[in-house]
Amino acid sequence: MKRYLTFMTFAFISLQTLVYASFAVYYGDVSPTNIDELSKFNLLILSPLVEENYIKELKSKNIIVVGYLSLATIGGWEPWAGEVPDSVIIGHWETWNERETDFSSPQWRDIVLNKAVPYILSKGFDGVFLDNLDYVDKYPEKREAMVELIKAIREKYPDIVIVANRGFSIAEEITPYVDYILFEDFITYYDFNGNKYKIYQDADLQWVLAQAEMLKKLKVKVLALSYADLDNEKQVEEFSKIVCKYAGEYGFEVYMADITLQRIGLNPCENFTKSQVPSSEAKIGEENKNICGSGAILLVIFLPRSLRELILR
Repeated sequence: MKRYLTFMTFAFISLQTLVYASFAVYYGDVSPTNIDELSKFNLLILSPLVEENYIKELKSKNIIVVGYLSLATIGGWEPWAGEVPDSVIIGHWETWNERETDFSSPQWRDIVLNKAVPYILSKGFDGVFLDNLDYVDKYPEKREAMVELIKAIREKYPDIVIVANRGFSIAEEITPYVDYILFEDFITYYDFNGNKYKIYQDADLQWVLAQAEMLKKLKVKVLALSYADLDNEKQVEEFSKIVCKYAGEYGFEVYMADITLQRIGLNPCENFTKSQVPSSEAKIGEENKNICGSGAILLVIFLPRSLRELILR
């Protein structure tokens, strides 16, 4: 399979960078009723339970499709869940009612490399979305094991697309092995204690921006995921303005959804400009108004990883 990354060419007009949403994170059902809506994106992060025929149809439209895989938890719904022995379970994540796995365990490593990833690829996915990397901060003694696991996935499956979720404390170490880093909770987030969507403030916002700056320096392709109540138009508008402001400054692609990720979200920046950019290898020349910010035009072309690395040296 061909792997894709981005090569960025900048035409400087003013101070900010234009960005657009070319990806979606959606864990709901894929069906004839929503496949056209999903087809407007260039990269999709989907449940590994999606039926093969829909994956094939999406790929026929030159869309990159990757399947979900948590590297630190098991929810019990995964096709490989039955392979996980009790000896690998080390805790419980109450928020999502998932069991925490010992990601330093040879048994877990074997399940990931020889059960989970092969299952996802057998469905026709282009690659994998690696979730819950932030568990290295809860179990710092297992930090190196997480890095080695991601490295092992890349070495065993060199041509697949790998998207990693956060894992900021190991970002520098894993960047050579991944194609994208998803910045979940970019600027906005869901407060589980207060049961409401919020914008990061003060020290928390500064921390988020520090991570954004770090990722920008690593020259890794960043997909920014922000949260909002999609039924609250006023909130979506308010959140979109600030999300797009910062996404523009860092050159991040951005997508907004509700916390369940069971509903197809939106590009929060599409109402802020009428600029056009090419959107993917297969869609160069098509109009794409999903831009936010004002300033330098960000031309994004999907290229093989090797070419991108050569250009960005």
